Amino acid sequence: MLIEQIGAAVVLAICLAIWGRALLTPERRHRLLAGPRQLLRGWRRRRSARREAAQAIERARRKPKVERDGNVYRPKSFDRSRDDDQTLH
Repeated sequence: MLIEQIGAAVVLAICLAIWGRALLTPERRHRLLAGPRQLLRGWRRRRSARREAAQAIERARRKPKVERDGNVYRPKSFDRSRDDDQTLH
């Protein structure tokens, strides 16, 4: 008997939802559903931001592939050999 009551309650809830949706105008329905949509978007953005922040932190923890002179990066590609006569200008 409990299963029958649960099934009846589910069917009643579905019927009431369909009936309520039919009574609302498209504008009101859109406004009513806008809140939950924004909430879901916010959760997705926060999850994405957390993931990106964790990736950035992990990259920062790895040993850099360039040498540092204090606060300045000195990549090896900037070093010119002594026999290089070509100027950049």
